[in-house]
Amino acid sequence: MLSLLLSLRYVMGLASVGVIAASFLMFWEGLMAIGSAFIQVRANPDKAIVAAVLQGVDKLLFAIVLVIFGCAITVGFVIRAGSPWRAQLPRWMVIEDVAELKNLFFQMIILYLVVHFVTLVAELEDMPDWNALVLPVSILLLAAAMKIIATASVHATSHQSKATEDEGHSP
Repeated sequence: MLSLLLSLRYVMGLASVGVIAASFLMFWEGLMAIGSAFIQVRANPDKAIVAAVLQGVDKLLFAIVLVIFGCAITVGFVIRAGSPWRAQLPRWMVIEDVAELKNLFFQMIILYLVVHFVTLVAELEDMPDWNALVLPVSILLLAAAMKIIATASVHATSHQSKATEDEGHSP
């Protein structure tokens, strides 16, 4: 029964392949957006070029984050922890638990929203109204929530390790 449950971790490998395939699509979209910006430079060199470049960069950053996310899922949940080559991987590829994956996902969302907001501001021709503050306020709230969750996670981990250490010293 345990071996059956452990073999189900390979389903996570399929999820990783899907995420990395999606990253290739985002790379393609980002390169196409930047390519269209090069074409627009000759015809119409104005603010539209800045917005097109930012849209391309937004898609490329999202693609990079998807690659990191896919690799982290594979290394963190598919490959055995005692694997000899896992120690040779860069730190950003090794996810120890779901809390780290959740933190990475928070960071991905915040990065996307920041670049999206800058792209929207670059596309505006006049001063934005008060409704435009919704996106930066939501970015700040998400960043604060991420910081609180990360702090609570570190505090819980240190409390757990202290309790384990105290159990080891008791008679």
